[in-house]
Amino acid sequence: MSNVGRPPFVHCVPHPEGERFLLLHPETMIARTFPPKPGERWPEAVQRFFEHEPLLTEDDLRARLREIGIEDSAATAQIERARRVSALNTEFSWDRITTIGYRNREGQEVIRKTDRVGSAPAQRVFILHCTVCDHEYGSDGCDIYRRLCPKCQDGAPGLST
Repeated sequence: MSNVGRPPFVHCVPHPEGERFLLLHPETMIARTFPPKPGERWPEAVQRFFEHEPLLTEDDLRARLREIGIEDSAATAQIERARRVSALNTEFSWDRITTIGYRNREGQEVIRKTDRVGSAPAQRVFILHCTVCDHEYGSDGCDIYRRLCPKCQDGAPGLST
């Protein structure tokens, strides 16, 4: 087994004062979040980890990357990748997908959120309306993006509403 650690990766964070970056070392992140503390789930442990990491400006990030031996071209590539991932996360955030009125590319539209617990872990049931055949059915929030209508598109059966 190699004693050389994985290189850090950069994560772009929206911030009221402009974009900020996290410099994440995979070994440190895993060591501080896994296993989670008693009564804590892993996503909560990761959130706790992120809350204690310093947010860096682009200049501070570039200086830190130079200190650990990462060349400017590699730093630029990391920053650009982080910005692309951040933009993608904004476009496909779960908040946006579960917003009333969101319509996936198959024509399934979110019409309301229920208080019912979904069939997948930590999921809530949403009521979808098929704009193709007018069928309404329940779906886990995590399934909305790729959901097909159970009546006219051979999708999985809907959850009870």
